[in-house]
Amino acid sequence: MEFYEPLIPNPYPDRAWTTISGFKYRTPLYLMRGIEAVQNRDGEDADYLVGREYRVTFDLDGEAREIVVPRGMITDLSSVPRPTRPIIDRVGPHLEASILHDFLYVAWQSLTGREARSEDRRFADELFLIAMIEAGVGWLKRNAIYSAVRVGGWSAYEGRNEPRYVWLPPDC
Repeated sequence: MEFYEPLIPNPYPDRAWTTISGFKYRTPLYLMRGIEAVQNRDGEDADYLVGREYRVTFDLDGEAREIVVPRGMITDLSSVPRPTRPIIDRVGPHLEASILHDFLYVAWQSLTGREARSEDRRFADELFLIAMIEAGVGWLKRNAIYSAVRVGGWSAYEGRNEPRYVWLPPDC
């Protein structure tokens, strides 16, 4: 497996903002798991890869925005602690929103000179909530997930993740 660092545009707002609206999923989410992950995994938490660019659009204070999750991003699906999985599983209607959220929790590490900033984390978490609403995740479940990332997500956001991306040949 060859790791790499894609050039990504800054997905975070460059100014203070108040409202996210008009969220839309623009492309299907394609996930894959490499042969090495299948053969070498420890338990159920083998890594998955985003197999194709994954796009969403939304308005930020009325300005049209797009986020592109790069192909080859490594993900563990939805990060759900084992004791809560009978209530909230790692896959479900929240999965697409979780992958977007995963990207926003690591993207700052790919931007030259960028550090973990609380306003970028707040944006990631709020967009996650809006994405779950668009995906039809029920009120109780989405608010439980959102509350969990707001309370416990800082260490995951702030921590360095290496590697974050795997190079995928064009024919994958």
